[in-house]
Amino acid sequence: MKKMLAAILATTLVVASLVGCGSSNNGTTATTAASGETTADSEAAAAVDGGTLKLSVTTGDGSTTDDKIPTPWYNRIMATNLMFRALFIADSDLTNPQPDLAESVEISEDSLVYTITMKEGLKWSDGEALTAEDVQWSIETALQAATCNSIYTSAFKNISEIAVDGNTITLTLSTPYASMLDVLAQFAILPKHSLENADPLTLESDAFWTAPVCSGMYMMDELNVGNYFTLKVNENYEGTAPKIQSIICYFVSDYITAAQAGNADYVFGNAADLVEALEGMPNYTEHEVDVLFYKYFLFNMKGVDGNENEAMQNIEVRKAIIEAIDRATLATLYPTATVLNSGVPNSNEAYNGFEYTFDAEAAKADLAASGYDTSRTLKICYYNNDQTSIDLINAVVYYLEQAGFTVEATLSNDGTTDLFTTRNYDIGFKGKSAFSIDEWYTEYMSTDALFANVFGGTTEFDELVADLFKAVDADERNAVLTELQAKEQEAMYKFPVFTVGTYVFTSDKVILPEGVTFCNPLYMCDLDFENWEIAQ
Repeated sequence: MKKMLAAILATTLVVASLVGCGSSNNGTTATTAASGETTADSEAAAAVDGGTLKLSVTTGDGSTTDDKIPTPWYNRIMATNLMFRALFIADSDLTNPQPDLAESVEISEDSLVYTITMKEGLKWSDGEALTAEDVQWSIETALQAATCNSIYTSAFKNISEIAVDGNTITLTLSTPYASMLDVLAQFAILPKHSLENADPLTLESDAFWTAPVCSGMYMMDELNVGNYFTLKVNENYEGTAPKIQSIICYFVSDYITAAQAGNADYVFGNAADLVEALEGMPNYTEHEVDVLFYKYFLFNMKGVDGNENEAMQNIEVRKAIIEAIDRATLATLYPTATVLNSGVPNSNEAYNGFEYTFDAEAAKADLAASGYDTSRTLKICYYNNDQTSIDLINAVVYYLEQAGFTVEATLSNDGTTDLFTTRNYDIGFKGKSAFSIDEWYTEYMSTDALFANVFGGTTEFDELVADLFKAVDADERNAVLTELQAKEQEAMYKFPVFTVGTYVFTSDKVILPEGVTFCNPLYMCDLDFENWEIAQ
């Protein structure tokens, strides 16, 4: 298959123009095969008193700009995890939440009432009190925000009432939500006093993110637009002070270049070019992390600025596109990819066994029968600029052209805006580092603020997804997942490509405390970071 892909790539031009697509990113998961690993050099080296950790924040995936820090309400990354806390903090499986900002929690027998007591004396980095009112405001605002991870909105829409009494906040649910505590362990609490006048629809671009007020062990020190931002220890953090005194976060286009320049003591990714490059650097230690990471295409049913996209609404056209693409060959681009046919990975006991079939001749026939105008340009939008992603898109263009389509692929500079707001494309290629299988299916819900703009806000999935949220028994969950798979495979709103594992790399400058286990790097878990050290 690799030879086949190499031949395809050798015959295609680089079709991706480095411009925006129009006028928006990239489970229950996360264990590591190499927990607590350190390099021989770092084991032997003495720690620097204080020291500076170098991180890199990529602007090459369309989710981050270099004039502010990224919002933690979309993806949780190392830098923002160290700046913003949640009520609870999870273990490496993203489960088993323990108190963080919270002191304790009581859950009623019917699982409808969560009574959360906050720690006393909490402060924001500016000295203002951090209270239950900040929690209430954050939850209520997240439900209005235009850019917010669906794991939060899907959970919080089940909250019928929020009551604050001093240091206690009570969440009353309209229906049980099995993963509520796990979700609360990911949700960053933001300062009401700094943001209450901000527009929830543009919260992610507010000036707050250029000089944020923080709750974590670190706070912003300096923002150098276009280059980096630095963090210093937050003197108002009530927990154990970290051993590392400062952090510099470089804005970079890709992690490989950052690693080669010595500007990345912690790197993660799954693309073959990144993994191979970092594995070839003797100063990095590899930690393989088992995450639920999807690569998939979505069909834009709504079109540019909300206009109807009749071409993509034609299911025969979508079927022809799916038949035209050889996913097994595409999967050879990634070191740990497994071809995917639904939101349920093939290895999961709930997988229904259905497989999309690569059939070039059937694709041609179905396209001809669909009535599609082959002179019309089929637009692909993607937002990762690593070489592996570019190679994949080039191969997809080749497959679709062989089926009779006229194709144009463009690289987005702002994946969230281009995919979900402007929508000047037919097929979007994206990645999802999922919190759980449930998250894949929330994208089909009519209440999903982002995907409703693409799929049209259909309600046909709503009841089943709600049943999935409530299901605790494994047999009950599997039954619902079986129905959901059948529905999504019939609707063809998304085209799954594969799941792929993730790797975390730490440099020989990092001395990890014993027993550290990495989790999904786009979420938050207890990494015992206060005991990380920097080697001389």
